[in-house]
Amino acid sequence: MKNKLKKIIVVTTVLGLAQTAWLNNVLLVQAATSSSNTAQTQKAVKTLSNIPAVKLSSKSSVKLTDVNVLNQDEGKLITYTLTYTNNEKRSLQLVDYWTKVRSKGGTSYTSKLLTQDAEKKSVAAGSTLSVTYVTTVGKNVQLSNLNFEIVKWDFSKPNYESILGKINIPASYTVATPVNTVKKVRINDIPVKIKVQGLQTFSASDTSNYASVKINLHNVGYKGLENPNVKWVLRTKGGSSYPLNLNSNDTTYNVQPQESKSINYITTVPKKVKLDGAELIMVQENEAEKSVIPLATMQMPKSTSLQNTEVKVGKVHTITLEDNKGKMATSVGDVSFSQTHGNNYYTVNFKFKNTGSREVSVPKYDFSVQNKKGNDYPLSTKALDNLKLKPDEERLVRLTFSLPYDEADGTLKLVMNTPKSESTEGAESKEIKFSYPAGTYILPKATSMQQSIGTESTLQIENGTLGVTWNSVQRLPWDNADVLSARVTLRNISTNTLKLPQLKGMLSIDSADIADTQLLISQNSALLGPGMSLDVHLLTSLPTNLDVAQLQVALSEVVGENTSELIRLTHIGQLPQVPQVELGSNYALNTPGKKSELQVKRTLIYPGTSSDIVYTELQVKNIEDRQIDLAKLTGYYESKNGEYYKTTVKQIDYPAGPGDSALVTMWSKIPRKTVVSDMRLLIGETVGGESTDKEGAVAGKGYVDAASFELKPDQEPTLTTIKNVDIYPYNIQTRDFKASLSGGSTVNLSWNYDASRNNELNLPENEHKLIVQIIEPTGKVFDKEIVLDKDLKEGNNQFLNWTIQDVVFENRRSGAYTVAIYDEFQGQRIKLATQAMGFVPAVGNLPGAEQILE
Repeated sequence: MKNKLKKIIVVTTVLGLAQTAWLNNVLLVQAATSSSNTAQTQKAVKTLSNIPAVKLSSKSSVKLTDVNVLNQDEGKLITYTLTYTNNEKRSLQLVDYWTKVRSKGGTSYTSKLLTQDAEKKSVAAGSTLSVTYVTTVGKNVQLSNLNFEIVKWDFSKPNYESILGKINIPASYTVATPVNTVKKVRINDIPVKIKVQGLQTFSASDTSNYASVKINLHNVGYKGLENPNVKWVLRTKGGSSYPLNLNSNDTTYNVQPQESKSINYITTVPKKVKLDGAELIMVQENEAEKSVIPLATMQMPKSTSLQNTEVKVGKVHTITLEDNKGKMATSVGDVSFSQTHGNNYYTVNFKFKNTGSREVSVPKYDFSVQNKKGNDYPLSTKALDNLKLKPDEERLVRLTFSLPYDEADGTLKLVMNTPKSESTEGAESKEIKFSYPAGTYILPKATSMQQSIGTESTLQIENGTLGVTWNSVQRLPWDNADVLSARVTLRNISTNTLKLPQLKGMLSIDSADIADTQLLISQNSALLGPGMSLDVHLLTSLPTNLDVAQLQVALSEVVGENTSELIRLTHIGQLPQVPQVELGSNYALNTPGKKSELQVKRTLIYPGTSSDIVYTELQVKNIEDRQIDLAKLTGYYESKNGEYYKTTVKQIDYPAGPGDSALVTMWSKIPRKTVVSDMRLLIGETVGGESTDKEGAVAGKGYVDAASFELKPDQEPTLTTIKNVDIYPYNIQTRDFKASLSGGSTVNLSWNYDASRNNELNLPENEHKLIVQIIEPTGKVFDKEIVLDKDLKEGNNQFLNWTIQDVVFENRRSGAYTVAIYDEFQGQRIKLATQAMGFVPAVGNLPGAEQILE
């Protein structure tokens, strides 16, 4: 007969979990029990072993060894197992025997061998063999009203059948295997002993509970049992059925021969439903018949209720992993928060420690946060991806989440839920896996990270503790935009050397993360000894007209392709002013490995037609105890009304020794309309780039740790004598200066001088030129360009000779002229000294020359 199960209505759980296709066929799996008052008073029969076997021959028999019932709309589906015992010396051919099911009133029901047993044709001599049949009877028919007939072909009979015997089940028989009793079944034709180990319930929501069932499977066969396609249903005493799903930790499993394994299943049931007297039903899909058949019914032990224990602040919660795979101690550390627009942004330090004796894989727990209203906010982390812990190993995980202001009030709880996943089988067979709390942790009062500039916070990393200080934030002019930089110092406050994680930085402006934030670290080594510190700079560019109301700095750890935030600091309001350095004072650049002191020495103004050159000399001193490459500098002149002019910088391109100082020059062309007398000079360390030419020019991404230096342009009067002239780094003392007339158009000039050089500073290539200018009485001007360090010789009694030629000097025998000395820079000059002098008269070929020589 057709044995198709019709779709039925399944009682859905509060979580609204979708049921798989096989559940559509299941309404109720229940034991067949007598409804008569007499049967109820009889002592329950819990085994079929006492029911007599039917003789097949003098040495062979068949016995009913198992029966299971499944209620459906059209009737009851019954599976029953016959076990043949052959003690003959030859095989017993099953084709000679079959079975019928008939009610005591004579109604006959067709039986059909299950597909999995269809190939079983004979029972070998001296062995036993079990085969299972399925039949469907009326929904009100009781097992005790049925006879299971054993039939043999007999061609001497009119209908060729001979009934060898009838098997009847007592009315007091209970199909369900008693509590704490092992039931032997065949799964995928592998003998397996099953036992229900426990039933636990705990709260899932205000209206429903989780029901967790632990089932032990013992493979007593000779082949491995891999991902058996059996399903389980929890049936209450009142008849309601709740399909069970595999705990996500046991998504796939196998049981090797002679191995015993405990598997966890879970479902949700309404809190008002009682589970006392519940039964566990094992069913299996029959693909050939497109139906579901019952394999076993187990009585459930009394349920135990587990409270979702809340872990108090500062306490440790130990978790036993599924199937006793290990134990982990879990705890919550510090909690901090920053405020964004409309939200609080939290960071929770959560610690795992393997307290077992073997390596464990940390389950990929799902986390959420509950506020005092009971609202639940899930949060995500990739920190647990492929996380393994060796014995006694600890791992700190940072969990971040945000809550609206009105949801963040009061005590918060962190809920760690067991992993949730879906089966990888076809889309039609996907099952939703349950997730339930592995721990609920009361969070301590969070530390505010508002206005955190200058305050040290602690940061727990894998192998120690860091002090984290947001030292400064600066918004500085940079080309046609602004550069925004934040300097954060990481200090090892542990007693051991720390290895820093790979870091990533993020600046966030008014809750908007800036993806192109650069992170620059002041040293190459990732090792930090006790008490040592290093600086990290976070850098980005901003439009000049963008206002910043709130700024956040975040540091994250990079692990493979994933990042996990370590700490987030917040500043609200105006950005701090850059340090102001008075004239003559030093400013320290504290970059580790490049520590130096800066001081403005002098500022000069080289006047021009439409613009002046503002020129400043700095002294930079190496205060490290070793030779270093001095920091590359960037400078901007700032006028009183907020105008900025980028400087050209020249500095040495070789290392400076310990305690040595070097000269750095900066200059820019400033429109003449701009007042330069009250300008300041912004100076900072160039970062994010390297020298691009032999001149040492640096094409960086910005500059950091800037300070604003007070300037006072030098306004020394022009000297009225050339006897003693300074042009840094030289001092020139004139012994004699002669301009000798030749009587023709040529004038011979000779400058006899002493020159001394100041060698206190390491100097970059000198871009200054000394101009000696001769102005004759008619107003004609003759310039002599003297290149310092080349044409000008250091030492005493030096001579510099040159000639000038012009028709204005024809036949001139005497007269006066003016000599002027200039400092020329980039084509613009400052007059250093001027003096009126007389030409040396022409002699020799002029009349009366002999008398003059005498």
